[in-house]
Amino acid sequence: MITNAAQIIREMPKVELHLHLEGAFTFEFLFNLVEKYGGDSDIKSIEDLKKFFTFTDFSHFLKTWYWKNQFYKKPEDFEDSTYHTIKSLAEQNVIYAEVFFSPWDFEPNLKVEDITEATISGITKAESEFDIKIGLIADIVRNLGAESSINRLTQVVPYLGNGIIGIGLGGDEKGYPARDFKEVFNKAKDVGFRLTAHAGEADGAESVMDAIQILGAERIGHGVRAIEDENVIRLIKDKNMPLEICITSNLCTKIYSSIDEHPIRKLFDEDIIVTVNSDDPPMFGSNITDEFLIIFNELNFSLSEIYRLTLNAVQSAFLKDDEKKYLADTIKKYLTDML
Repeated sequence: MITNAAQIIREMPKVELHLHLEGAFTFEFLFNLVEKYGGDSDIKSIEDLKKFFTFTDFSHFLKTWYWKNQFYKKPEDFEDSTYHTIKSLAEQNVIYAEVFFSPWDFEPNLKVEDITEATISGITKAESEFDIKIGLIADIVRNLGAESSINRLTQVVPYLGNGIIGIGLGGDEKGYPARDFKEVFNKAKDVGFRLTAHAGEADGAESVMDAIQILGAERIGHGVRAIEDENVIRLIKDKNMPLEICITSNLCTKIYSSIDEHPIRKLFDEDIIVTVNSDDPPMFGSNITDEFLIIFNELNFSLSEIYRLTLNAVQSAFLKDDEKKYLADTIKKYLTDML
């Protein structure tokens, strides 16, 4: 029997619902790409690279995000990066994860189809080697505009059920509001994609309301700023709307200035379906295990509450009921044996 709480958290089976593959590289892998493709004169070591990923605000984060994309030049770069990311998740005892990818960020130098197939190949290889399953979500990206979003959706339709399970909507909430993407979300739903949308991160509570009421999102990425409006909180509760919360991400992008300001505890205590996620682990210096340790050590979440958060992720996953039952039983068995 394990008596150390931190060890229990590290070794417990986990489920993650909000992680971007392009933001989940290892620094060693990205540095190798920088060197492989001619590099950046300011990046002479892995330590230089890590310092580069220190953000002043959300806009700076987005700028850095696009900077790193220049070093992904061949399909095999995506396959290898995906494989190593999933390996890292499995090493943290993540048994199921739903991950975003944004192949359009790399056009016109690379074809969307080539990136998609390379990403799926990396997932397949990792699933064959490690005790983990992955659901892939195509992030159609606000910043690329609503006008061409239908075309982006069309490009990934052939992969629905053959690697991809859903679509998401990340990027600049303020500059590209949810209402502009109503048509593409309606079409995605009609085709059979599951739906999630980033909202209530860099923009306020109204963004969350629009994602729910206009886009028909089944989950909200982040959603923390819903706390700013009681009507939005009521809507979330009425809809049983899960939130994909990423604490360290919110601190690094300066949505909140300290852990004490973060509303995850308030949202949890309101009986909202809160899930814990890492978003972009190396960019923010925190993986899913670290996130659970943070809420345990700094926000007084008990092990039983962490168990509840993990079950929230299971029940909010885009899976069939029998698949959810398997995950829930696996987690329950571990904690029953350990506690």
